[in-house]
Amino acid sequence: MYLPLWIALAFIFVFVSLMLYLLKYRPHRRIISFKGRLLHESNKARRKHGVQPLGRTKLLDKLSAQHSKSMARRKHCDHSGFNHRANTVKKMTGLSSIAENCYMFPAREYNFHVAHKLVEGWLKSPGHRVNLLNGEFKRTGIGICVKHGYVYATQIFSN
Repeated sequence: MYLPLWIALAFIFVFVSLMLYLLKYRPHRRIISFKGRLLHESNKARRKHGVQPLGRTKLLDKLSAQHSKSMARRKHCDHSGFNHRANTVKKMTGLSSIAENCYMFPAREYNFHVAHKLVEGWLKSPGHRVNLLNGEFKRTGIGICVKHGYVYATQIFSN
């Protein structure tokens, strides 16, 4: 009573897959979204420094995207309008602690390498580093805009 080879191979495949799942093995997945790339790099830096990873929220994403588009239109990186963004978050969510990182990075496209460079740049800037590695922050929003040979990035943090 021998099993056909294809049935034996299928059984082995199912068994190995089940064991990997039960052991919580997660194969490296390609990060394809603009926001996912930056979130991945931000959380990698936070884990490296013993800080819990951030989760994203739609409201913070929306406000971050609006600010990145605004910076791209003006061809300038700044925190103008931050108080308005912070008050909007406080009013709509009740969250009390808000901070923001912005960057204008010279690049014709946005990819994983650029996301890494953005986070690397924030870590070199004392004020941005404090925001990124602040353990009080649990949520983030990410906005990316590519225009005029630059990647405009905004990341808003909240408790």
